[in-house]
Amino acid sequence: MYLFSKKMVTTTILLSMNIIAIPLYSMAYSLTPNTKEFTLKLGTSRVIYHANSSGAMLSVINEQDYPILVQGKVYAEDKKSTPPFIVTPPLFRLEAGQQSRMRIIHTGGADVLDRESLQWLCVAGIPPKDVDVWAKDEKNNNSSPSTPVTVNLGVSVHSCIKLLVRPSGVKGMPTDVAADLTWKRRGNKISVHNSSPFYMNLLSVTVGGKPVNDLDYVAPFAERSFTLPEGASGKVEWKIITDVGGESRVFQSSASV
Repeated sequence: MYLFSKKMVTTTILLSMNIIAIPLYSMAYSLTPNTKEFTLKLGTSRVIYHANSSGAMLSVINEQDYPILVQGKVYAEDKKSTPPFIVTPPLFRLEAGQQSRMRIIHTGGADVLDRESLQWLCVAGIPPKDVDVWAKDEKNNNSSPSTPVTVNLGVSVHSCIKLLVRPSGVKGMPTDVAADLTWKRRGNKISVHNSSPFYMNLLSVTVGGKPVNDLDYVAPFAERSFTLPEGASGKVEWKIITDVGGESRVFQSSASV
């Protein structure tokens, strides 16, 4: 799932006879008959939005041999409410084999000044059907897939990546302070406290060499708990995901848990 610097984010879906709405980063369904691969590719796995900037950009690539519709929207951390951000253009046709860019713009509202805030940037890709007027070219020829995707199909490939809003007063990067995460054992749980203004996106955590599963991010100035592997004890080692979606160096706790 994690992609490193200068690589692309790919969402691949094998389309079938069913109507599918997929809010996942990467998932595949293979049903027969009449399956066709459909891919939506994003230029990065996260976007850092600097609060004093005029906006942030995200590239979208259409690797298909037919045009697709692309739609972008920003959601708050709860993935339900709408924060004061817009994506422009909000809906556009992306030609076969072409790349385009979307701009994310902050439209106002109160900002938190002492820490990052997290939004979700969601991009939907919609392939054409034979009856879609928008799929026709300038000669009025239909440019749907040469092999029909399916019959009576309504599909959206929906990819959501983190949009991290970084205030101008927050200097540096998460990797500068990732070593300051503190760890405590509480029964069969291990808790981590993040005393920094950054979201810490944990890539890996081990306790005495045993990996901790089901990791997630730790919000600024917050604490989060994870289940310890059975019989795990010793020093904690961890890596975080960098601003460009890469892998940090290994950090180690000074004491065992």
